[in-house]
Amino acid sequence: MKQMLILFAVFLLCVGCSKESDSTDPAPEPDILTKLEALPGVATVTELPSRDHFNRVFELSFTQPVDHNSQSGATFTQKVYVGHVDENLPVVYETEGYSRSSFRTRELAPAMQSNQISVEHRYNGESKPSPLDWQYLTVKQAADDLHRIFSELKSIYPASWVSSGRSKGGDTAIFYRRFYPDDMEATVAFVAPILFSDRDRRINDYMDNAGTQECRDNIKSFQRAILQKKDSLAALLPPYIEFINTNFDQNFQYAFDDTMVINFTAVEFPFEFWSSTQHDCSTLPDSTANTEVIFNYLIDVMDFILFYTDYAQDFWQGWYYQAQTEIGDFRHDTEHLGALLGEMAEYYDFGQQLTFNPAVMQDIDQWMQSEAEKIILIYGEEDPWSAAQFSTGNPNVTRFINPGTKHETAVSDLSPADQSTIITLLTEWLQYSDFQFD
Repeated sequence: MKQMLILFAVFLLCVGCSKESDSTDPAPEPDILTKLEALPGVATVTELPSRDHFNRVFELSFTQPVDHNSQSGATFTQKVYVGHVDENLPVVYETEGYSRSSFRTRELAPAMQSNQISVEHRYNGESKPSPLDWQYLTVKQAADDLHRIFSELKSIYPASWVSSGRSKGGDTAIFYRRFYPDDMEATVAFVAPILFSDRDRRINDYMDNAGTQECRDNIKSFQRAILQKKDSLAALLPPYIEFINTNFDQNFQYAFDDTMVINFTAVEFPFEFWSSTQHDCSTLPDSTANTEVIFNYLIDVMDFILFYTDYAQDFWQGWYYQAQTEIGDFRHDTEHLGALLGEMAEYYDFGQQLTFNPAVMQDIDQWMQSEAEKIILIYGEEDPWSAAQFSTGNPNVTRFINPGTKHETAVSDLSPADQSTIITLLTEWLQYSDFQFD
């Protein structure tokens, strides 16, 4: 009996020792959701279904100042997506140039099996202040947004970061590096143009020399045919949008009257034609083709929903303001259309005369040519926007021109030698070597 009591006492002592030992064990690592919710700038976090190689996906609303120079002033919430794999892996920081209605996996993150963080651009989509005070939609304010988000998320993801974007998103990544060069270890920008005025002629020069003279003449004849058949083409617009709304459960409405939509279509056709991956000079209908043939061809080349509806008006508004004030644009040539065109409507009314400031892009260009480093530029050789690509006088900026590709060009489209060069550069800059482009 005495021996049993001694054994029981030893048992209790060991239990006590175990409890004392447990109390000194480190607390379990907080879940990634908990960490995201604890960030000071995060207003809400919503977990979305996982996808692709991401273990978890989140949508964040991040509180931003409308004016970063006045931290105590008005605020808005900016949409941020987090594709999470592991906190110790690199981050691909996708800088969107427009709205982003859902999480989209881009090319770099899968190639690296890394995390991806995507940021909707201010004054786009759901990331809009109310009221819209347009003076704060600037290149610098957008860069301030990205820096603030990075500064908080870096505490969760301490490994290397590479910013990346496409088209205006590629510009956004470059503009961000201009003002915060030390945030990122590297930048990969796809088809990012730099325009030095709101009437930059380089895009027009590209179209004036693309293809053959015969093809360019046929395009002009086709534009005139569109306008000559304006009324009959306009009559096909209501049934077309009704078809789209019915079959895709939408409620799109044209932002202009039907004849004005046809006017815009005729003016913008050459740019969309040369941007198209589906059509070339051999597919262009004869100018004598009937209305239905012309309309069906326009549907293939143009995107009526993306350009001429209420959805389009909302989608492009922020870009249009920036194009007329800081980031530049080009003007479609219309002299050959003459009186067929008639008076054109304005896309937007901002209640003020917009004035372009050339100093903003001149500053960006000077920085890219002298101080920028660890930047990769990728352009499609047959993309009209590539006519306005960044110059490459700076040896620390590496440019690739992808033959036979347009605005959707990708690393995976490049030659094996070029892909190998990109992997070598990123491996050195990011101190990370697990790359595999499809």
